[in-house]
Amino acid sequence: MRNNQRRSRAKAPAPSTKLSYEVPTEFVDLPSRGKFYTQEHPFHNKESVEIRFMTAKDEDILSSTSLIEQGVAIERFLENIIVGDIDVTSLLVGDQSAIMIAARSSGYGPFYETVVTCPNCQTESELMFDLSEKEITGRCFDDQYVKDNNIQITADGLIKITLPVTKFEVHLRMLTSVEQADFSSDLMANKDTIITSTLNTLIEKINGIDDREQVEDVISNLPAKDSRFVRVVYPKLVPNVSLAKEFTCGNCGTKSNMEVPLSAAFFWPK
Repeated sequence: MRNNQRRSRAKAPAPSTKLSYEVPTEFVDLPSRGKFYTQEHPFHNKESVEIRFMTAKDEDILSSTSLIEQGVAIERFLENIIVGDIDVTSLLVGDQSAIMIAARSSGYGPFYETVVTCPNCQTESELMFDLSEKEITGRCFDDQYVKDNNIQITADGLIKITLPVTKFEVHLRMLTSVEQADFSSDLMANKDTIITSTLNTLIEKINGIDDREQVEDVISNLPAKDSRFVRVVYPKLVPNVSLAKEFTCGNCGTKSNMEVPLSAAFFWPK
C-alpha cells in the first residue's frame, strides 16, 4: 500500500507553464512639442510620445523587399511601434526622425556605422555615428529670435510672420514627412519654378485668406525681398533632429558634414 502511494505521488503531473513577454516601451520627446498639429490631431500639444521597443516582427518589416520597393516599410514600422491610434503619414518631419532615432538606439544601441561618399572625389568610406549626440534644431521656441522677428505660433499649428515689404501677414505650415518627400520630388521635376513652388507649398494663407487661387496669385507677384524673407526664416524655424558629423576624406582630405539618411537601411545593424 505504501509503495502504491509513493508511485502515485511520483506520477503527479507538473504544473503547466505559458511563455510570454511584454514588450517594453519608452517615451520620446517630440521636437515640435506638439505645437504644429491641429487641435484634432492626437499629438496636439503633446511634448512626448510612447513607443514600443523594436521586435523581430519589426525587423521583418524593415527588411521586407516588397515593402521597401513600395516605399511603405517605414510607415508600417511606425504603425507597429507607436502606442495609440495615429495616422503616421501625418507625422511632422522632425517628430518622425526623433521616433526613428530612438527606436534604432533602443533596438541596436547608440552607435551606427554606415558608408559615406566623399562629395569631392566620390571615394566611399565607413563612418561611425553616435546617436546619443543628436541635436534638436529649429528656433521656433527661441523666445528672443521669435520676438525679434515678430513670429507667432497660432492655435491651429501655423506660424505667422509679417513680410518686410508688403507687410502681409503670412501663415506658414510645417510639412509632414510624406509632404516633404513629395515636395522634393516635385522640385526635381519642375526646376524652372522652384521659388514659387516652394512658397506655394509653405504658405497656407495671406492676411487671413486661404483661397488658393488668390494666394498663388499674390505669391507670383511678391517682391523678391519678401520671397527671400520667407525662404530664409522658414528653415531656421523648423523643429528637427540633426545627426550631422564632420568627415575628412582619407583619399583627398576634403572636409564635409555628413547627415545620417533616415531610411529603412538606417535600422540594419551594419
